[in-house]
Amino acid sequence: MTTLHKRLLSASVCAVFVVGAARLPGAQDLSRYRDVAFGSSVSAVMAATATKASEVTLVHQRPALIQELVWRPQYAIGRPLGQSEAAREVTFRFYDDQLFSVIVVYDARRVEGLSDADIIDAVSGVYGPATLPTASSRPAPIPRGSINSSTAIARWQSTDAEFTLMREVYPATFRLIGVSKHLDVAARAAEIEARRLDQQEAPRRLAEQAVADADRKKAAAEKTRATNKGEFRP
Repeated sequence: MTTLHKRLLSASVCAVFVVGAARLPGAQDLSRYRDVAFGSSVSAVMAATATKASEVTLVHQRPALIQELVWRPQYAIGRPLGQSEAAREVTFRFYDDQLFSVIVVYDARRVEGLSDADIIDAVSGVYGPATLPTASSRPAPIPRGSINSSTAIARWQSTDAEFTLMREVYPATFRLIGVSKHLDVAARAAEIEARRLDQQEAPRRLAEQAVADADRKKAAAEKTRATNKGEFRP
């Protein structure tokens, strides 16, 4: 890729971030991502992203309700024709019907050839000057099931919100993770307790499942026997 092509691509992606920033009430507002504010309900985020209830996933139901909603802006209904969109997938996470985390994964094709500084500058146009993470900084959470290697390259912080920019290895792209600090703490504690409860109750659930399976098999066998007995003619 030539230097000119890199510059043109960088300008294109920066323009995408600027479009997102224009939707905010003001630059350096870390309380939201685009039109969605931390603390928003599931229904409010669905309305803002034109998504459906069927796209909401239940993660945990106790001791607190943890839900996820995945939005793909590139295919969003009502997106202006011809408008470039760098975000491939945005995952909104909710704690007791309050948005506490936003995870944005960028399309690898849209960030190809761009440097860390290019992306940092673009995000800084929305959230203000960035700080570089230190070795002692708390690593940003990686979504469940991810096998990708990530490195934190910049961070934007306020009293109760934080955005961390991660560089991904495979595919080569970037991930922006935003959290409401106080809701994130509560959600993390709830998820730890949910996993503990799941492990504690796993033997009982397995036993109940085995009994239910046996009952279903017995009922099916009895139905088959009754049908065949009534139809059998020697």
